[in-house]
Amino acid sequence: MAQDYNNQVIGLVRFSFPALSGFSKGGDDFKELEAFLYDPERLERRFYLFEKLCLPSLLAQTDPDFTCVFLVGNSLPPAAKDHLQALISPLANARIVARESEHNYAAIRKVYDSIPQDGFSHRTSFRLDDDDALSNDYIKRLKQTARKLEPLCKPKLPLALSFNRGFYVQIKNGENRIFDACERTPLSVGSALFAQAGHPENVYARNHRFLGQFFNLYSDVSEPNFIRAIHRDNDSDPVIVGHSNKLSKAEIKTGIDTHFPIPFDTLQDL
Repeated sequence: MAQDYNNQVIGLVRFSFPALSGFSKGGDDFKELEAFLYDPERLERRFYLFEKLCLPSLLAQTDPDFTCVFLVGNSLPPAAKDHLQALISPLANARIVARESEHNYAAIRKVYDSIPQDGFSHRTSFRLDDDDALSNDYIKRLKQTARKLEPLCKPKLPLALSFNRGFYVQIKNGENRIFDACERTPLSVGSALFAQAGHPENVYARNHRFLGQFFNLYSDVSEPNFIRAIHRDNDSDPVIVGHSNKLSKAEIKTGIDTHFPIPFDTLQDL
């Protein structure tokens, strides 16, 4: 008898994990990379954006039935790890996983592989950075979308899901710039991979922009889903692949205040 549909949703956030690959900043030497990532002033900035953007968006989910893993290095300073643990403690089903440094996807895959799938027919993995935010109903929409598209999820071919409408906040001296965007290809915030239980890959298996090259891809642009921050500590230069700056300031404010727990005025003051 076929197993009843039951979708396990797991997000993974890397918090200054010193991967052996995937960084464009920090130098070629591993010790230099650790020194760069764990610089006290940089960590303070990461925590600031995490507390203002990422964490509130996870806590505000209208559907709280999901797991969120925060991947850190074993070498993360204890005070920083303790602070992160205290911050995520109100988030149900959240955990910190500390690992030795290794290549980015190898570490991520081992984290996902360590989580049992007993009782689930499917697993949906989603990605999020510690300085970005998801809409209040992201998990709800993700589950609804996956359920409707379940016939397209094959044993050897998962289905990639992306939610490409949202907002950018460019943090700079003076007044921050907030603008709308609708991306043509998946971006890092909220992209997901919907797979049958036991499939070995997760959403980090491929560059998010290239998910449609390796998987069937469904793109949702019906409602705003993301706030992405542009700031001095971005590891890569943000590139918008699509159209942007189509809405007025009033329309942007309404969109943000309607769909996100972070008020428009807070974004302006970051």
